[in-house]
Amino acid sequence: MPYPAAQLLALVRNIAAPDPRDRELAADQATDQVSGYSLTDGRVLTGVLSAAAVCETNPAALEAQLNAIIQLGSLAEPEMVAPLMALDVENLPGELGDYVRDILEG
Repeated sequence: MPYPAAQLLALVRNIAAPDPRDRELAADQATDQVSGYSLTDGRVLTGVLSAAAVCETNPAALEAQLNAIIQLGSLAEPEMVAPLMALDVENLPGELGDYVRDILEG
């Protein structure tokens, strides 16, 4: 059974929400249904999460986005995560640079 389009759209909207707490929660929610996504759903979410991560200013939201991308990894193609190459991994807080490296090398 396909993931409901309205729920997928709501998730995408929240990943791009103005409030970083909403972005963090949406990224966390994206990982809750990984087994229920089609290949297309996973690719859409991975692409949106990658674009959001490149623009993210909040470390907690960024960590949630990167974690979601890792969880969705089996559904994504390399071009879905290519935007992450724009991140300066050396200047990311904590282990986030390692997350990005793992994603890009994955």
